[in-house]
Amino acid sequence: MFNTRNIVIGLISAAAMMTSVSAQAGSMPFQPRGEGVQAPMGFADLCRRDTETCGLPTNQLALMGLGARASFAPTSSIGVAAPHRFEAAKTDAAEDDGLNLISVNSLQAVVVAEVEDFVAAGALNLGSSDAEPAPVMLAAAEPAVSNWSGRDQRDQMKLLNLVNQTVNREVKKASDLDLYGMPEYWSLPRLIDGKMYGDCEDYALEKRRRLIAAGVPEAAMSLAVAVTARGESHAVLMISLKGGDMVLDNLTPWATPWEDLNYRWVQRQVPGTALWTTV
Repeated sequence: MFNTRNIVIGLISAAAMMTSVSAQAGSMPFQPRGEGVQAPMGFADLCRRDTETCGLPTNQLALMGLGARASFAPTSSIGVAAPHRFEAAKTDAAEDDGLNLISVNSLQAVVVAEVEDFVAAGALNLGSSDAEPAPVMLAAAEPAVSNWSGRDQRDQMKLLNLVNQTVNREVKKASDLDLYGMPEYWSLPRLIDGKMYGDCEDYALEKRRRLIAAGVPEAAMSLAVAVTARGESHAVLMISLKGGDMVLDNLTPWATPWEDLNYRWVQRQVPGTALWTTV
């Protein structure tokens, strides 16, 4: 019998195999994929109450329940930077169940894009919203989306480092329990008396918002969950460049290859979709 869930999981598995084959021996610049799992509770809740920040069309919300249930602690990491196994190179830059499922053809396009060149795949733009984006503050001019793929990787890295460092500096660390009285609450940083506060996923969502405004394709970015060396459940933003998957982290000032972080990776969003997989 035709089963949408089996097709989705099959496509994700195929993507994981393609990613593994493309990785060079002894090096995996692109993070490998595992099986499909449910989206983190905090992300699913965010998408139900704030579709603009979530970045997904409403017809994908029904996909939140696909896959096995993931089990991990709330992503509320505000600890000190975890030890890393690298020396970073400096740069110049300081569920509604009644909703219809996304079509299988659209899912296939997303998965194929996810294992190819994200820069070119930005035209998919599946996460766009009709709402007017909130204003963002960037030290550099905001280029058009079409200019992103025309930049060399050095310039792309400068923008990633600029946004990462600016958000890390502007947002003050505070737990969801302190801000909202809840153990888990994904949102943009909360503004209190003119200052922004948040924990790890709030940093990641703010960086995603600013990068979209600066012209980075939504299909190049995804959220991910890991466990730090301190044992904290931790959320980060990942950006796929031609050279591999980079991590923007509130515990690290520089955009960092995913392999170079001393984390145990738990799960990651399929860019531009409600689907998540293990790592």
